[in-house]
Amino acid sequence: MVKALIVLVLGIVLLGGASFGGWFVYQKYFTEHPDAPPKKVEPPPKPPTAFVRLPPLVVPMIGPTRVEQFVTVVVAVEVLLEKQPMVQANQPRLTDAFLTALYGGIADKSILNGALVNIPAVKTKLAEAAGKVVGKDAVYDVLVQAVTQRNL
Repeated sequence: MVKALIVLVLGIVLLGGASFGGWFVYQKYFTEHPDAPPKKVEPPPKPPTAFVRLPPLVVPMIGPTRVEQFVTVVVAVEVLLEKQPMVQANQPRLTDAFLTALYGGIADKSILNGALVNIPAVKTKLAEAAGKVVGKDAVYDVLVQAVTQRNL
């Protein structure tokens, strides 16, 4: 009788321990905690984009008496896929706006670091110009692919 009582008490203790362990695991991993940091929400996926390549843009740097060097910039514009036909149709206007922005930036030296071209400044100027021509909602980014400077 004593052995049966010991086995019964041992079984109840074992069952209670297993129940507590199950409750603890459930509370730790499967319930929300008010003091826990909020879960990170993934940003929505990037909309599909396409690239519109433009012909190289050649701009002279004019010094006090003559042309000192030529700057050539090769650019591609990343646009929303649904706006690509509209951007391609406005490619001459886009090229004109880019050349105007580059001429203005070279004239006021806002895109120059001494005699060198400041590429982030060029990218910013071209993005502003593209936004004015085809709309800021159409242009995702302006990619500067190559910049060459030829001294004369």
